[in-house]
Amino acid sequence: MTDVSPAVAAPPQEKPSNPFSRIIGVLFSPGQTFQEIARRPDFVVPAIVIVVVVFAAVFATIPRIDFEGTYRELFEAKGMSGPQMAQAMKFSVAIAKGGMYFAPFLLLGGLAVAALIYFLGVRMFGGVASYAQVFSVVIYGYMPLAIKSLIKIPIVLTKQSLKLQESETVVRSSLAFLTSFKDHPVLFASLNRIDAFLIWSLILVVIGLAAASKLSKAKTAAVVIAAWVLMTLIGVGSTAMGAMQK
Repeated sequence: MTDVSPAVAAPPQEKPSNPFSRIIGVLFSPGQTFQEIARRPDFVVPAIVIVVVVFAAVFATIPRIDFEGTYRELFEAKGMSGPQMAQAMKFSVAIAKGGMYFAPFLLLGGLAVAALIYFLGVRMFGGVASYAQVFSVVIYGYMPLAIKSLIKIPIVLTKQSLKLQESETVVRSSLAFLTSFKDHPVLFASLNRIDAFLIWSLILVVIGLAAASKLSKAKTAAVVIAAWVLMTLIGVGSTAMGAMQK
């Protein structure tokens, strides 16, 4: 009689996740999802999602912003009047609207720069992540900002008129709505950087960077916090310089 060895069943193959399941997974089970993203980084679909959602929020917001009123107050505070103010207002309104329409692409550019900073940071600590892995982590990790834009849409649709800076705080996820940009621009800019959705995003990036770089979460948190401090100082410093010119 011939002994016949029983066939050994092959281990089940892990089913690759798609970008949309990754988006959901990052929000609700980030540890496991970022491990998958680190193995097979991607960013096209989540980047498109961010662009589409932010565009929707921009198109809902722009018709409700009182650009003329916003800049009239600013220029009157500088002592401008007459034709000089009219010309400056026309130019400033055009720049502000153009900037808002380009906001989704500026956001993607900012995320690319943030990914570069994170990449250099984890490399300094001895991490093994590639830039493609880090950029993928960042695109997925900042998905809470898309959620904030989705929440913003129905809120702004209930508004008749908003000042430019008020449009930034209709979703009250930071304490910036408690102060006035006109009266306290530096405080407003500082509080606006301590935003619940941004903090959520930073936590996700910490988890994702740890998965991609094989570093501890303490080290990736140090990188992320250092980058946040740097960008906050740049943003608040720019606001302070603008306020000093009034």
